[in-house]
Amino acid sequence: MARKIDEDKIARIKASTMKTIVDYGIEAATIAMIASNANVSGGYLYRTYKGKQDLINELYYEKISSLYQELEFLIALNNSSIAPIISAFVQNRIVYSLNEPVASNFFYQLLHNDNFSFTNELKDKSLLLMQTIKDIGINAGEISNNINLFQLYYHIFVYVVDYIHFKRKNIFENQDLINDDVVYLTNNILNFLKRID
Repeated sequence: MARKIDEDKIARIKASTMKTIVDYGIEAATIAMIASNANVSGGYLYRTYKGKQDLINELYYEKISSLYQELEFLIALNNSSIAPIISAFVQNRIVYSLNEPVASNFFYQLLHNDNFSFTNELKDKSLLLMQTIKDIGINAGEISNNINLFQLYYHIFVYVVDYIHFKRKNIFENQDLINDDVVYLTNNILNFLKRID
């Protein structure tokens, strides 16, 4: 029973961290705010995590790891073309942003904050995944031989998240994310990756 209580508290802490950071920003969010919103004591939070950065690092690691697992699964399903891999990945990001707007916004903020860096484990996994996608794309004639792994990573991860976030802000008009966005983003990514000289 104690383990179940702890798991519930950890889940509340993680949800509170994301919500607090989305509402107030990474720099303004405090451990006291996170603990209060999670309905746990600050002491409990500090017994579990060294501080705010440690907590956020864990959430970042979990999110990146889950995205990598998703990509590995998509690659296993489609190991002869990157088009279905990218299309499914883009669609999943849109569905995620609609179903989990706080978590999606939280990830967007982490992508644009200089305080976060990859562990060596995540760097190695990133390089392997991007190299695998590059090899599939080159063999299928879908991307240029000159594409580098940074460009590939940017267009698969950052570009899609930025597009979704920008559109959800409704800057120009009230626009919903729709299936056309999956086609638009997928085509843009594939067209860009094919033309790089």
